[in-house]
Amino acid sequence: MGNCLYVKPATKDEVTTLNTREAPPAHYMIKIESFSVLEKYGIKKYETKEFVAGDYKWRLIFKFNGKDSDYISVNLAMADTTSLPTNWEVNALFSVFLFNQISGNYLSSTATKSEWGISKFISRKVLSDPSNGYITDDSCVFGAEVFV
Repeated sequence: MGNCLYVKPATKDEVTTLNTREAPPAHYMIKIESFSVLEKYGIKKYETKEFVAGDYKWRLIFKFNGKDSDYISVNLAMADTTSLPTNWEVNALFSVFLFNQISGNYLSSTATKSEWGISKFISRKVLSDPSNGYITDDSCVFGAEVFV
């Protein structure tokens, strides 16, 4: 499968397992301010700046209005593959986090095997409900851990 990343599309019965923990993500955190602007202007995809984990450069890619528009999906992508040899392969364990600004805990889910993405990380309804604490003052905080 060299020279590309494969993210398995969600099946209609796929369910994301979510966990909660107190410790912040070890490798990357991003605060998205003015979150409502994404929906207002129909932004479908947001890519983060590069971050380093396991000697590789990565980006998070958020999809807000994809095929399953009721959910936010989060994918992990290598930021630069030009220096890698032909037919390269990187095995990584990828976890995505969402900070609960009320409880101070992190909601997390882990992508398994070679699936560097979580197509149904959290529903838009749960994310946008102020009583859940994920969006406060129109901002939310996501994070990532990548173990190679």
